[in-house]
Formats: sequence, C-alpha cells, structure tokens
Amino acid sequence: MIGDVMYSIAIGYWVYEATGSSALMGIMSSISMFVTMFLSPFCGSIVDKCNRKWLIVGIDVLQGVIMFTVGVLAYLDALNVPIVLAAAFIAAFGGVFYSPAISTLMIDIIPHSDMVRGQSIYSGTSSIINLVGSAFSGAMVAFFGVPLIVVINGISNLYSALTELFVRVPKTVGEKEPVTVKGVFTDSLAAAKSILSDGCLRIFVPCALLINLLAAGTLALVLPFCMEKGFSVDMYGYLISIYSAACLLAVLMLGIIKLNPKTQFWFMSIGFTLSVPCMIAACFFKSFVLTCVFVFAFAFSNCVGNTIFNAAMMLALPEQNRSAILGVFQSASVGGSALSALAYGFLGEFFPLYVVFAIGSALSLPIMIFMCFHPRIKRFIQSYSETDGNAHHPD
Repeated sequence: MIGDVMYSIAIGYWVYEATGSSALMGIMSSISMFVTMFLSPFCGSIVDKCNRKWLIVGIDVLQGVIMFTVGVLAYLDALNVPIVLAAAFIAAFGGVFYSPAISTLMIDIIPHSDMVRGQSIYSGTSSIINLVGSAFSGAMVAFFGVPLIVVINGISNLYSALTELFVRVPKTVGEKEPVTVKGVFTDSLAAAKSILSDGCLRIFVPCALLINLLAAGTLALVLPFCMEKGFSVDMYGYLISIYSAACLLAVLMLGIIKLNPKTQFWFMSIGFTLSVPCMIAACFFKSFVLTCVFVFAFAFSNCVGNTIFNAAMMLALPEQNRSAILGVFQSASVGGSALSALAYGFLGEFFPLYVVFAIGSALSLPIMIFMCFHPRIKRFIQSYSETDGNAHHPD
C-alpha cells in the first residue's frame, strides 16, 4: 500500500508535467473507475466461486510485474502516456477482482459484533500508510525521480504476494462451483434483483451514483487543483497527508468507542452532511493552511459517515452471493466517480477547478440530505444488533 500511494502521486505528477492537461489526468484517473463500473457485477460472481487466497496472490504478482516494467521503461526514458494508460487499465482489471475478494474476506475474519471497530482498525492502518506515503512521496519525487518510485512499487507488490501465501482464507459457500458465462450473468442478475427488492438499497444506490457523479471527481484532480492554487508538489503531498490523518483520526475514534446503533445513525448523517460545506470552503481559500483545515474537516466527517454505513451494509449481505451484490453496488457507485473524474477533467480545461469543485459539491448536498435522513436509511442503520452480529434488515 505504501508503494501504491507513492506510485499514484509520482505517476500523476509525471503525466501532468509531461502534458499539462487536467483532461488527461481525469482520463487516467477514470480508467480504473470505468473498468470497475463495467466489470464489477460479473467479477464479483466469479470471486464467489474462486479460491480467494490464490486470486489475491496472483493479482499482486500481476501488479508487481506491471509496475516493475513501467519503472524500467521510465529509467530508459521510453515511458509515454499510452504505456501509462495501458498499465493503468491492466492494473484496474486485476483490482476489480482484488477488491471484492478482500472485502468479503474481511467479513469472514472480523467478528460480526465488532464489525464497525474491526473495519475502523483496518481503515486506520490504511490511513497511517496513506499519511506516511503521501508525506514523503512529494519529496521523493523531487529527489529520486519517478522511475525509482515506480520500481519500488513493483517490488512492494511482489513482496505482498509472498507474504499472502501464509494467510488462512476461509472457503466461500460457492467455492469450486464451475464458472460459466451463463452462470456469471445469472448471478449478476440475481444480485441486481436483490438490490432492487430491498427498499433501502433502492434509495441508496441511485443516490450514491448521483452524489459520486456530482462530487467524487474532486479526489481525482487534487494535483492540478493544488497547482492551480499555486501550491508546490511538496504541499500537495502534505495536503494528501492531512486528508489521510483526518481519516485516521476518524477511524481510530470509531475503533476505540463502541457506539450504539442510534448514535451511529446520527454520526453517519451529520458526518455525511457536514462534509459537503467543508469541501466547498476548501475550494475558495487561497491560503494553504486554511485549505488544509477544511480538507481535514471534510475528510474526517466523510470518513465517519462512510465507515458506519459500510459496516451496516456488509452485515446485511447474504453470504451465498455476497461478492456479486458488492460488485453490482460498487459498479453503480464507482460509475458515478468515473464519469465525475472525466467530466471534471474536461471542465477544468475551460473553468477554474475550484469553481467546478464548489458547484459540484453544492449540487450534491440536497441529495446527501435526502439520503441520510430518509426513514428507510435510518431504519437500515439502526436495524442490526452489535451484540449477536445478525442483521435484522427492515422491509
């Protein structure tokens, strides 16, 4: 993960320096999202039938080989934008299998009565890594250059694959079932029907799609946003570190304090709603310090909301097609993010990014309020028990 964080900053800097185009930045950022949007519903079904351990190990090996190759090409001064985009596509193809495998494995490993705290600890570890990686990656780009950072990322993926050989992964209900084209489409259709038949998810999925469409593009274009404000690449790294530190603080709070379901609902609703005006405020301040303050507030409140909701949703998923449902859900959510990154990138060619960011965030606020305070969402969050670990799902 440290290698991935450093790579994302280094390769983004390389693309922006080589082309100066925010549109191309948006395209590069959206490749992974579009792959996820189109393939997640089908890949989730395949993951349900595969040995997750060898799937995870194999994908890390693939990522390592790709990153190492890109790094060598960068050393030879043979790296170009098409190669970077191709590498992003191949890496995204592996990631679309990796994500549901890891997510469902977390559900099997974490005791259900501690799902919020367990996911908070996992997210906290990730946030620490993002914090450290982001803080030093800007300086490493300046001192060591992009090629070395890309090679380090390749080595880190290969090392990860080696250590994952020792992980004990529980079998899924459908493991070793034959994977057929007809079966994958049938499973994906059944997963979509499961979401549509759920009164709460029928509200949440389109709302999540619209919110991501309107606001998620900001996260894909933070680098050109910082450059537009006159910040240096080091400041960009520090800003990402501030974002990670806020997420770390949020998940540590949720990991240490065990909240009852009613309190969790209010933390989720206030966190989601408060994050929007904080993001808008961060857009309009030219001061680096004030920008950091509001980015911290945005990241903290948004992370609180996401952590609580994700834990509740995980417990409500049926075991037999858990990955398939997650795939359909992720497809809708990431689809909005992909279109948002693409749209923001092209709009950034004609308008200041801070204006685009602020308008998109403002438009997402009414949808956010509707989603958070709808009675069905409230019952959904408050309907599972943290004492017996069983989700008592509302109609």
